[in-house]
Amino acid sequence: MDKNEVLKYYYGYDKLKTEQEKIIDSILSGNDTIGILPTGFGKSVCFQIPALILSGITIVITPLISLMQDQVNNLKKKHIKAEYINSLLSYDEQKIIYEKIRDGSVKLLYVSAERLKNNEFKRIISSVEVSLIVCDEAHTLLWSEDFRFSLAEIPTFINMLKNRPYIMALTATSTDITTRKIISLLNMKNPNIISFDCDRKNIFYKVINTNNKDRDLYFYLKDKKDIHGIIYCLTINHVIHVSDFLKSKGFNVSIYHGSLDSKEKKYIQEEYTKNNIKIIVATNAFGMGIDIPDIRYVIEYDIPQSIEDFSQQVGRASRDGKYAEGVILFNLNDRKTIEYFIDNIEENNRSKKELDIVKASKYKKLDNVIKMCMTNTCIHKYVSNYFGIKHSDRCNMCSNCKRSKFIF
Repeated sequence: MDKNEVLKYYYGYDKLKTEQEKIIDSILSGNDTIGILPTGFGKSVCFQIPALILSGITIVITPLISLMQDQVNNLKKKHIKAEYINSLLSYDEQKIIYEKIRDGSVKLLYVSAERLKNNEFKRIISSVEVSLIVCDEAHTLLWSEDFRFSLAEIPTFINMLKNRPYIMALTATSTDITTRKIISLLNMKNPNIISFDCDRKNIFYKVINTNNKDRDLYFYLKDKKDIHGIIYCLTINHVIHVSDFLKSKGFNVSIYHGSLDSKEKKYIQEEYTKNNIKIIVATNAFGMGIDIPDIRYVIEYDIPQSIEDFSQQVGRASRDGKYAEGVILFNLNDRKTIEYFIDNIEENNRSKKELDIVKASKYKKLDNVIKMCMTNTCIHKYVSNYFGIKHSDRCNMCSNCKRSKFIF
């Protein structure tokens, strides 16, 4: 089947979006490819369709267990041969999947970067044809600079394979510098770069200057108890504090962070998806790949570490395209917390010069967030310009352009 037949047969659609088609055509023409598409645009189809057309297996590297499980479950409902291997599977369950890989019964295999270092995994994969390597949520490759060091080992795994597969990287946001880092970290060969305007015009951006975050958070939320929302915090301590505070005010709230047990995280995400939980208070461990259409607000309780983080997190609101709000509770003292994180990045066998470059980059990103929070100009324009996209002077969808109360 060609791409349009695959689209119709498995997904029920007659036509791809222009950027989706360009990415698929690029891979099928034998080119490494980077796709920069906004949240909710349909990035997964961009690698799932080529995976069904190419002769070998496609390996999808994704940063979160919950993300790979959800995608595989959805693919199996479409009768697509997809599997995942992660730490939640028993050894016997993993053996069954390895047998499926050997006999060609797997077209899409979802794993984390850490799995690529497993000797048995490498032995099995090196014995089969790998047509495509996909790095989903490719902005997380930059996590290799400070805590997810396995992400930097992807090229080593690729070099181990008998034949070099095509390589695809997908993300919702990427500056020119980030794109160059992705190319370098994946050792991509002259990739085609296909992007779409990342500006979420339906999301109202608001910066609230505050000396009392709990008070202003409650003031914002007090009439929104039945509305789906996410609150992001920089630290687990803040996640717990905000959750306890909101529970004391009668809100239906739960927490999500990287230190929770995997089964607990999965349960919380499922309950949130089912609308049994109204508010999630989380670190940046939550949100990638979630398919919830009616998240109406995203609040940054602490300032985000970069404009990339802000755009990614706020972009999780309103996958249905309706009005939503992205709010930053801005206090300049938040800067100290992020500076502490930057100053304490692990060396991980890097030279002082290499570590200084990483830290300088993160300080620059932090400076840009501070400037965004303090600007009097259009916030949508500021974010768009940061990503190299032209924007008109007034959006009427941010607190600087439109001095009015929120719509809901």
